[in-house]
Amino acid sequence: MYEVTSKWDPELKRSKKITGRMLGKITKEDGFVESDKERLRKQSLKVENLKVKEFGISNYIEKQLPIYTKLLKKHFPEHWKTLIGLVYGRLVYQAPLKNMSFHFHHSYLSELHEGVDLSAKTLSKTLNEIGYQREKITDFFKEFNADNDCILIDGTDLCSDSKKIDLCELSKSKNGVYRPLINTMFVYSVAQQLPLYYRLLPGKIKDVKAFSLCLKESGIHDATIIADKGFYSKKNIDELDKEKLQYIIPLRRDNALIDYAALNLNDKKSFDGYFEFEKRFIWYRIFELKKEKKMVIVFLDEELKTNEEKDYLLRITNEIENYSIEEFYEKQKSFGTIAMYTNKHKTASEIYVDYKSRGAIEGMIDTMKNVLDADKSYMQNEQTLEGWMFVNYIALHWYYSIYKLLSQHDLNKKYSPADFLQMLKEIRKVNIQNKWYNAEVIKRTTDLMEKIGLPIT
Repeated sequence: MYEVTSKWDPELKRSKKITGRMLGKITKEDGFVESDKERLRKQSLKVENLKVKEFGISNYIEKQLPIYTKLLKKHFPEHWKTLIGLVYGRLVYQAPLKNMSFHFHHSYLSELHEGVDLSAKTLSKTLNEIGYQREKITDFFKEFNADNDCILIDGTDLCSDSKKIDLCELSKSKNGVYRPLINTMFVYSVAQQLPLYYRLLPGKIKDVKAFSLCLKESGIHDATIIADKGFYSKKNIDELDKEKLQYIIPLRRDNALIDYAALNLNDKKSFDGYFEFEKRFIWYRIFELKKEKKMVIVFLDEELKTNEEKDYLLRITNEIENYSIEEFYEKQKSFGTIAMYTNKHKTASEIYVDYKSRGAIEGMIDTMKNVLDADKSYMQNEQTLEGWMFVNYIALHWYYSIYKLLSQHDLNKKYSPADFLQMLKEIRKVNIQNKWYNAEVIKRTTDLMEKIGLPIT
């Protein structure tokens, strides 16, 4: 049997039969039997219609992070699908708005959440609408507040060349360079290992000045504030006391609250005791401020003391300006010490461990800038920038969910969250004739998923 069609022949003035390809044959026993060539041709059509989409990360979001889908539906019922697509694009590809649609439609999320418009023009409008809903953004993050938590507060600079954003001001960055900046304040939970809050501020307003309002807006009450050395001032302490918050605040070494005269760094009898921290012995002395119901704890790290003395003497030897042996004699009483001002009545070792967790928020800011590539903004108005920051903050949440998962299985030394995402990306779905199949997965990825206990399919 052959395929047959007809075509008008202008010379013959009639239709002309055209014999096409062979389809097969008809037998008395089997009826129509398809030819080998026809069967191969149909198989080639299947390959041409084949679709492949990333599945591993899409499945992780749906199955391991359902709380975010639930909360986004609750607080942003009109935009939750778009937000999931945006966060996916930022976490996995650090994508700008113009590339979001491309990455989303090459992921299985586009099959789970159909009808999502991620074109750059639409996204700009959507982010603007989200940015106008600051109260909903803060309500979303309040869902993660916990009692008796230790929180870390820090700020960083966000570069922006937009002339339409009032928050953007020429200011001195933390690198000492004057640039158009937007200041960003962050709150980080030590217990949950999660960022809890952010706020955009004018570049000239640094975090200390805006601290009180941020506490009110974030809804954080029953928590311990762990600040940095630049935070201590009577005004800030009064603000914390007014809010009835507990705090641990490091003091600069020249602070009058530190009684160096009562300490002899070379006579350990002048200390109250010691404890071990990361294979180093830390000595401490507690000074009770009974009238204020607070205390100052001075910690001595012998290894730090030796390093600081060595560094200072090298600077004198190299004749670096403002370093002298007389100044060395004056400073030696404080080398290797860290002093904490606190109203939290914990043991000295607990206070020290809490303070050392401060590196976590610095790591979070580093992740935001370097992993998510979110240290600059091209948004042209404040509301769109607010929506964009919200997307990046959720991406940070997802990043830390992976970090905690790896840590729980003692795999964080071998794999980074970026490694994990790369392996998840290799897990794909294949669509053949409108039916989805699991594609092959390399053994290295399968082994990691088994160690973690995550199903691939």
